[in-house]
Amino acid sequence: MPEMELEKLLLEGRRRLQMTAVEAVEGFSEQSLRLLVKGNKVLITGRGIKITAFNKQSGNLAAEGEFNEIKFGGEKQPIFKRIFK
Repeated sequence: MPEMELEKLLLEGRRRLQMTAVEAVEGFSEQSLRLLVKGNKVLITGRGIKITAFNKQSGNLAAEGEFNEIKFGGEKQPIFKRIFK
């Protein structure tokens, strides 16, 4: 039976962030990161945010800045489901 990779989040002093199982970076700015992690959306907000490393193949992401909030959302829905609710 194959072992499923768990997503991990490490936040050091609200200044350094490391995360695994990241499938995609959907958007980023100095104030926010929008990620897709195992089919679920994650929004990270703060100030001076910079992605220092991202490997799509391994799913590892590292970022630095001042992190204020991390929100976990539901699964990403197909566009037609979002438009025709």
